[in-house]
Amino acid sequence: MPACATTLQICPDTVPSAAPQASFVRADGSAAHLVVAPYPLPGCSGALALPVATDEVLSLHPLPDRTGDTLLLYGRGATGPFRIASAEIPAGDDAEARKPFPLDEDLMPLLAGRAFGVEERVAIRRHGSALVLDCAAGTRPAGAILTGPWSLPLARARLHWQARGHGTFALAMADASLASRESAIGLGHIESGAGQADLPGAGFAREEWRHFTIACPDNGASIRLAALRLVTQASLPPARATWIWSADMWRHAPRQVLEHAASHGIGTLFVTVPVRHGAVQAPAALASFVRAAGRRGMTVWTVDGDPRMVLPGEQANTIGRVRAYAAYNGSVHADARLAGVQFDVEHYLLPGYEAAAAQLDSRYGTLACALRDAAGAMALDFVIPFWWRPGSVMLDALARCATSVTIMDYRTDPAQIAAFAQPLLDWGVVHARQVRIALEAGPVAAERQRRYVRAQSGELWMVEVGGQRALLLLDAARPNPVGPAYRLGHERILDGSETTFHGREPALLALLPGLERQFSAWTSFAGFALHALPVRR
Repeated sequence: MPACATTLQICPDTVPSAAPQASFVRADGSAAHLVVAPYPLPGCSGALALPVATDEVLSLHPLPDRTGDTLLLYGRGATGPFRIASAEIPAGDDAEARKPFPLDEDLMPLLAGRAFGVEERVAIRRHGSALVLDCAAGTRPAGAILTGPWSLPLARARLHWQARGHGTFALAMADASLASRESAIGLGHIESGAGQADLPGAGFAREEWRHFTIACPDNGASIRLAALRLVTQASLPPARATWIWSADMWRHAPRQVLEHAASHGIGTLFVTVPVRHGAVQAPAALASFVRAAGRRGMTVWTVDGDPRMVLPGEQANTIGRVRAYAAYNGSVHADARLAGVQFDVEHYLLPGYEAAAAQLDSRYGTLACALRDAAGAMALDFVIPFWWRPGSVMLDALARCATSVTIMDYRTDPAQIAAFAQPLLDWGVVHARQVRIALEAGPVAAERQRRYVRAQSGELWMVEVGGQRALLLLDAARPNPVGPAYRLGHERILDGSETTFHGREPALLALLPGLERQFSAWTSFAGFALHALPVRR
């Protein structure tokens, strides 16, 4: 082995060394550690020799068993040496992926139009954002097809339009199945003036919407479609929710907590309830607080959670905590009972989650259903990230075992908030589950995002040791003799301004009414949950 060689190995424990180490969770839930050292260490496995000095390795990180041409690395803090905190292999762009439908805005500038018909009796043109459709007389089907890269939401909504011209045009729409048969479902007729129509009901796959059609009449006609909108039908929005993470707050300053909640339209409080030796602590104080909240029209839930709860050695204790909450409810009068239990597990934050993601995701689903059994009659809510998508093992489990979910839709741009919320609000409609949308008002630490691209020589190496794939960040670019190399392409600072309203709480409160009106069009919408709103004592 050359004098400048480093040995990368997997150890059961951390080792006393100044060299980089990285912890990760194995598929069986046990902990392991990536370690670099000048030589193989006793009790460690793998022992992959690499032609770099130990002090030339700056950081390590485990990866799943797949590769990509691009890697995204994240490091804590905006300054100082870069250390890998998490890594992502971006999925390739899916040409078939459908975006959420633009709601309550004019679609005409966004829709692509083309003529159809074999008699060539149709001419279409743009007049600003409006679409002008001129039809000569004829008996064969002809008209315009208007397309966009979207899926229709499962919200209560109607299609509205504004048009000018002469003649009566038939309006229809098609999903993927209808479009493949060159067919469509009729919505009504467009004439000069304003109009509206209901969307198709059962049998139309909204998530596979493909286009609108505007069909010409048999006689000559012309229409200018100036505006087309999918207008949501709002209902009374549900009350808001917030978290009280300090048990001391509700125990020792209940009046301030409840006044703070009332001033922000809060109807649900998620509070930390300590459990010791299988029993809720201070049950009398908890009962008093729940009753006081009830007199103000508020419900109280307990919130619990830790990423390690998915590990085999933690599940029994976690289930025991739920049984303690259920036992408390069984010991008090109805007006002092907790309304439910919320779990904020976030197992994807476990060290090296990427290395055993599939197994840990499966354990999450198993835990969720075990908690459902332990909770008995209590409602059960789970806090989940906005990037989980229908069809994942986690959401499939929650569809069976959760009463509701709370989506950490931690963005400040209203368009992004809506785009991330829509697929999960739709999921709630399909599975008859309630969905809260959570926004962040607490501090968020800055982090650095680095984009690396595959290259002949790079300062980031991907290697495999003991069956585990790993990244090594080096102090300089070199060819990788045992795997792909990546070179830094771009770095940017994520300062939290796109994620949190911290220090801008008035902007958050001003934004809510409009989003509440829009989201109330979904029967699944359970209101907004506001995280880290400051409580004045």
